[in-house]
Amino acid sequence: MSFNATLFINNRLNKTSITDNRIKSILHYIVDCYDKIIDDKIVYDYSKRGKVSQENFLRNGLVDDYLRKNLHLLNKGTDEYSIVNKEATETYLNVNDNLDHDDPIDIHIVDNGLQTSWGSNSQVYYAIECKRIKSLSDTTSYVDDIRKFSERNYKEARLPFEGQLAFIENKSLTNTVVKDDINSKLKTHATVITDKYLSDIKIHHVNCTYDSVHKKKFGANEPFSIYHLFFDYSKIVID
Repeated sequence: MSFNATLFINNRLNKTSITDNRIKSILHYIVDCYDKIIDDKIVYDYSKRGKVSQENFLRNGLVDDYLRKNLHLLNKGTDEYSIVNKEATETYLNVNDNLDHDDPIDIHIVDNGLQTSWGSNSQVYYAIECKRIKSLSDTTSYVDDIRKFSERNYKEARLPFEGQLAFIENKSLTNTVVKDDINSKLKTHATVITDKYLSDIKIHHVNCTYDSVHKKKFGANEPFSIYHLFFDYSKIVID
């Protein structure tokens, strides 16, 4: 049986497109939940977080009180289902030391819409890494997460789409300022290969979504996309 390369490529592109559309629906839902946090006038007081880290305190509030409790809005009128986890762990092979490592994922979303669209025998998931941004120096660790994405060869099926979420806690840092600083750091980064720098995309009426494209540092150096969510927490966080 001859191999039809054109059919293979077209099938993969179609699968990627369907998966991308489902991820955008998930991201739209996450922004909806952020909207509800603002509408509900929620305040996150760090003095009440106990031993929980500040980043996890914000992440937990988003996941536990909103993403998990409003899933009917994401799946309304469909037979889809989603499970939102926090601190799930997946195993990857690091290209630098050629050893297996555990990767704790901030927000781990299992979704049968993604499973159906990607068609993998393994359980696929969408991963979102979170970072607090109080000053522009904090974008260094944000960019470092992009580096980690490029160097990690995951054992289980990993979509060619990643997610990053920034809790911006400084009212003087607009989304545009943060985006431009991240792009500036990417342009001079020693190891991250970027095909497309963070660019505005329209997923929701709230202007807080961006995408970028980078290359893996192993195998055929396949490209992967990252969707970025920038949430203004400057008025709802109390130190």
